[in-house]
Amino acid sequence: MAYFSRFPHFPRPRWNNPMPMPQPMSQRTEEDQQIPFIPPVYKFRPSKKEWKHVPTTGLRTNSDKEQASEDRTPPPCSQLRIITWNVDMASPRHEERLHAALRHIEDDVLNCKEGQAPVPCCILLQEVRDTIVPFLLKDEWVRRWFVVTPFTKDKWPEGAYYGNITLVSRSLNIAECHILHYGFTSMQRTSLCVKLKLNFPGSQEKAVIAIVNTHLESLPSGAPARPKQLEMCARFLRLEGVHGGVIAGDMNAIGKEDATIGKDVGLRDSWRKGEVEMGKTWGYQGQNEGGFPCNRLDKVFYLPGMGYKVDEPKRIGLGLKISEETNNAMWVSDHYGLETTLRMKPRSTSA
Repeated sequence: MAYFSRFPHFPRPRWNNPMPMPQPMSQRTEEDQQIPFIPPVYKFRPSKKEWKHVPTTGLRTNSDKEQASEDRTPPPCSQLRIITWNVDMASPRHEERLHAALRHIEDDVLNCKEGQAPVPCCILLQEVRDTIVPFLLKDEWVRRWFVVTPFTKDKWPEGAYYGNITLVSRSLNIAECHILHYGFTSMQRTSLCVKLKLNFPGSQEKAVIAIVNTHLESLPSGAPARPKQLEMCARFLRLEGVHGGVIAGDMNAIGKEDATIGKDVGLRDSWRKGEVEMGKTWGYQGQNEGGFPCNRLDKVFYLPGMGYKVDEPKRIGLGLKISEETNNAMWVSDHYGLETTLRMKPRSTSA
């Protein structure tokens, strides 16, 4: 595949009958389309009152780099909470809505007590407006307990005024990060991959698990691009040194043709109840000028048979508003979020 000719460790797909590649929708050259960038990971340092770059530990699970920093190595972790939420770039009052979304995650989803660290987790945000990235970085809860990638909009595609940001618990061991700019997009869409080292239960043995945050192309016009975008996401889970993982985010699954795009690239949908009302994540809370039916736009896919299980996701943010008791009430987002848990299996039963 030409799109990865300059990134030799990105393997070709491992499934039969690969899908035809849609024609590029953007004006970037092919050379620009194919390279996963490496965004730095940043942690807030109170002593310096600023966000500073944090080195990652690399893919080797028993590397000299890890041993050299043994005092700072996080404790073993064998399960990971994963939260994904499109926080709506189109509605006004971005800061108020993002603040409410973060407090909902902190208090209602993760059940954090005051001053208490959250359980090991990744928070995958889509449609973060460029103008509120500084606001996100000023949030005291985010500063105290998370590292952030990317740190600025500079790692988003040129001209993008919103994008994906992932928050990772400080307690987690980060191996690598990558951000891939899709070549076939008219909406500057990307996938953001964070690779974490998780332990098999009852063992010091680790595996590198990829957590991919993505926002696939929107609207019926984006249907030709979505399968290829998801295919490229799936390649992160099959990289050498990576032991599978999860792809979560806004899949914009608005058409019948979107129902099988995960299965077509060897992924499994963690939602197991089919297209029923209780699984739908969009269409109930504004931002539907096109008059589309309510649908399950947001999904959590995973690579099966890799020694972990992924819980069926639960919806979050249902009915959540800002200024709820006033005439200025507004939905926090037009999307519901999703939360799930990835659980490593004991090594003896992980095959």
